[in-house]
Amino acid sequence: MNKPTKINFILPFKPRRPAGGFRVMYEYANRLAKKGYSVHLTYPIRTQYMEYRLPYVARYILSKVEGFRNDRWFNFDPSITMSYVPQVDDRYVVDADVVIATWWSTVLEMGKLGAAKGKKINLIQGFENWTGHEDLLYASYDMPDTTNVVVASYLKEIVEQHTSKPVALIYNAVNNKEFFVKDKIEERTLATVAMTYSIQEIKGSEYGLKALMLVKERYPELQADLFGVCPQPEGLPDWIKFYRAPDNLCDIYNRNAIFLSNSFTEGFPLTPAEALFCGCALICTDIAGHREFAIDGETALLVEVKNAEQMAERICYLIDNNEERISLAHRGNNYIQRFSWESAIEKMENLIKQIV
Repeated sequence: MNKPTKINFILPFKPRRPAGGFRVMYEYANRLAKKGYSVHLTYPIRTQYMEYRLPYVARYILSKVEGFRNDRWFNFDPSITMSYVPQVDDRYVVDADVVIATWWSTVLEMGKLGAAKGKKINLIQGFENWTGHEDLLYASYDMPDTTNVVVASYLKEIVEQHTSKPVALIYNAVNNKEFFVKDKIEERTLATVAMTYSIQEIKGSEYGLKALMLVKERYPELQADLFGVCPQPEGLPDWIKFYRAPDNLCDIYNRNAIFLSNSFTEGFPLTPAEALFCGCALICTDIAGHREFAIDGETALLVEVKNAEQMAERICYLIDNNEERISLAHRGNNYIQRFSWESAIEKMENLIKQIV
């Protein structure tokens, strides 16, 4: 009897709270495990170029004390095994048939692993140039014996400028068993808006908040739901509710008519895609990541980055024109269905079979 193919996912670190890139890796791990693959997750305690809040010794001790008990935000298939390692190195990483890494620095370290650690896949989830080191980022696209997989079409164009190797496109996906329309689109309260809040400047939350304040001046009945992994921002008015790392995101999306996404840059953004699955009318910044599914006037309304006034205008437009809000939400919901995990897993599994 043949042994199941062993797949080792190398993560940049062990996240304590929900994060989109990690969720994608976890979904792949879970779904491949359910298909009979032997799946392992590896968490290095030290990754080059990573900025840490705690020193190495403290992180090492925490890894021993906590183990893998703090996985409350994602339910793993029980067959999946996990380990902490001091760093990504042949001495510590388990042998496997396939090894998959994400984030350019982790990928560069994966590239130095020997053949026994598995055929290498670089899962590129964004144009990760936020902290400089662009020479190293581009080097991670052109490593020998490594297959590049991108999650968005614009990323494919970027990566192909820096390597002659083939680049596979497997779109990110949303779990349609977790995110779907519960509350009828037609019956939602008009002046309701949901938005992700983040302290990261590139997420543009300050402009989204400013837009909401402008809309409130025109529509005193406006209510907003914010959610994120960071603490609640200070000074929020009582008409804006904040939810930290909520486990009922589907309900939050469903009780709002509009979703606002303000980022300056994204790979393939999950929260606006989830909002579309749940029937929100989407207003989002005109950036490459959003444009993978946000077609202006068809599936979403696009606005300039950092333009709070334009965001406010678009929100007011949808409140004033309820039939257009309903139509936009339905078109967006219909379009987003193509980004399914069934399709993503089929493509990833075909790729794995090709390279093993």
